[in-house]
Amino acid sequence: MPAKSHYRIFLLFMLFLSGCVSGNQMSRELPASGKTENHRATEAYHQKVEWLQGDLAALSQQSDRLEARQVAETAIIYSHQLADEYQLVRPAVLHNLLIQVGLKDRGLCYHWTEDLLKRLQALELRTYQLHWGVAYRGSDLREHNSVVITARGQAFEKGMVLDPWRNSGDLFWALIDADQYPWKKLPPSDW
Repeated sequence: MPAKSHYRIFLLFMLFLSGCVSGNQMSRELPASGKTENHRATEAYHQKVEWLQGDLAALSQQSDRLEARQVAETAIIYSHQLADEYQLVRPAVLHNLLIQVGLKDRGLCYHWTEDLLKRLQALELRTYQLHWGVAYRGSDLREHNSVVITARGQAFEKGMVLDPWRNSGDLFWALIDADQYPWKKLPPSDW
């Protein structure tokens, strides 16, 4: 086997052990019914928006429920749009490998974070603040990046992770203290 093939096999192995590794999504089950696939997808989308809106509103009593809905809709829809834009290959770790070997251009966790953060910043939020969260910063094998949202003035550690990478465009969210990653705030000067 040529040295280049050994390198690619080693790279594939390392990427499967690397950062931005998908975890279990903390999701809620939707009831099955005899409805069409399109109708079920629309219902699932609306239910997911309601759940995220409620979780965002629960960050603070001063949160604006309409703003929470705007964030929820934007984050969920834009995560799916990014998956299309990146021509995503599932699972996310396989897509990472394709980027590393030069077959894809974007779709690493920090790309998702950068793009989603820009889209959410355009909303000019009044009752929420956006942050760049990073876990295992500087580790070639474990670093993971994601958007973190807090109620305005709230500590980063009380925020919620909005992670479109983890489930390949199907937005994952969880409170920082309930997530598997040890999130730290990345200073805006490093964005």
